[in-house]
Amino acid sequence: MTPENQRHSIWPYSAVCLCSGVVGIALLFYNLGSNFPPKEALHKFSGTVDKLFIMDDLSGVQTGFMKPMNSIHFTLKGGQEEFRYPSSWPGYTKIYEQLSFDVDVWVRQSDIGNGEPMVVYGLEQEVPKDWVVAPFSISYEKISESQNRKRNSYVQLGTILLVCSAVFMMIVVLLGFRNRRKNKAVLQ
Repeated sequence: MTPENQRHSIWPYSAVCLCSGVVGIALLFYNLGSNFPPKEALHKFSGTVDKLFIMDDLSGVQTGFMKPMNSIHFTLKGGQEEFRYPSSWPGYTKIYEQLSFDVDVWVRQSDIGNGEPMVVYGLEQEVPKDWVVAPFSISYEKISESQNRKRNSYVQLGTILLVCSAVFMMIVVLLGFRNRRKNKAVLQ
């Protein structure tokens, strides 16, 4: 075949179009709606921290390593509830290092009593007056802002991938027309 009659392969463009389209749709599907509860839907628990441990979110097994897919689980004295603070939320390492004494914890009201660890949407610590380390507080607004920022970045990436998928789909269609035209020219 001469260079002017050469046909161009479209399968690489089709593969890139399909991959970017699937990933883009998945990112948009899982991040468009906000599953973050309004502040009015939260319930406050107060008490003294009893047990504190790290759980692997993938396997559900207690671990000693702080990995990206872990969460801090803790209980309060005298309570049956287990609370969960995900590693992707702000202040994760500070909570593991400092969580003790009395705390106020805000959780989604609908999560109470379902048998699963309740996700923490706000936390405020109280320490004794002579304690050397200042108490910490992670507000609902700080967690909400952090999660909304992450969610928006995933939505932007999903949109960019879908636009790229559309561009590659156009390339596939145009190359298909070109190849058919070249094929007709060769056959005549």
